[in-house]
Amino acid sequence: MQAVRIFSFTASVIPIAAGAALALVDNSFDLLLFLVMLLAGVATHAGCNMANDFYDHKKGVDTPESIGPSRVIQQGLLSPAEVKRGMIVAFAIATVLGLIVVISAGWPIFVVALLSLAAAYFYTAGPRPLGYIALGEVTVYLFMGLAMVMGSYYVLADQVTWPSFLIGSAIGLMAAAILHANNIRDIALDRRAGKTTLATIFGRTIANWEYLFLVIAVYLCIVGLVALDLIFWPTLIVFATVPVAVRLVRLSFSKAEGPALNPLLRRSAGLHLRFGVLLVVGLVLSAMI
Repeated sequence: MQAVRIFSFTASVIPIAAGAALALVDNSFDLLLFLVMLLAGVATHAGCNMANDFYDHKKGVDTPESIGPSRVIQQGLLSPAEVKRGMIVAFAIATVLGLIVVISAGWPIFVVALLSLAAAYFYTAGPRPLGYIALGEVTVYLFMGLAMVMGSYYVLADQVTWPSFLIGSAIGLMAAAILHANNIRDIALDRRAGKTTLATIFGRTIANWEYLFLVIAVYLCIVGLVALDLIFWPTLIVFATVPVAVRLVRLSFSKAEGPALNPLLRRSAGLHLRFGVLLVVGLVLSAMI
């Protein structure tokens, strides 16, 4: 459970649940397909987390001094080979479940599934991993937001709409904020390891402003959703999380560095969960109305 980072799975459950809740608004919900997509998403996420651990260790980014969330290799709890085997099993499970969804939804989802698996693997693998060339936030936005929300909605509703894009963008931007919080914390470690992120390129001050931009953009997406169709007004309930977001922005602009910024990462993940749950609730209420 430590290796797959089970508590991070909300980042893959929330977007699929949001896509399904949007399909519910259009009377296109299918419980079985929803559950299969949910399991496939979680399996992909688990494989991505283990791939991250394995390749970060192999490339020397993760060391005994690392302050990341897993550290199973550094603590001697699992060998690199065991983590790699776990990664392969997780991706295999995701592939099998994904094929079930593809049979139901057709080739467009097959393309999305392949790209998602590739993004999960090549985030830290390969000669130029996405996470090492400052493409982490973009990758997370695209695949932990747009692809998962719009993909799950397409499977259930057989269409792509502007509401699905705005909801996918909101969740993707929130997920990107989590990663960016991690990169802000790890600026010094990443620079020493030769890992390039937006935070290491532009430095702490601009990185703080990027975090603020990501958080603001999340809420603007919901404003856009309601402006697009007033039926979605119940989703405005997500603004109940604004006080938490404000506190996190203040923390990012503080003088805290390194391990002292662990609360920024942890609470950003918590904000993603709260925001996502309230968004799903708002969408379900929209469907009921």
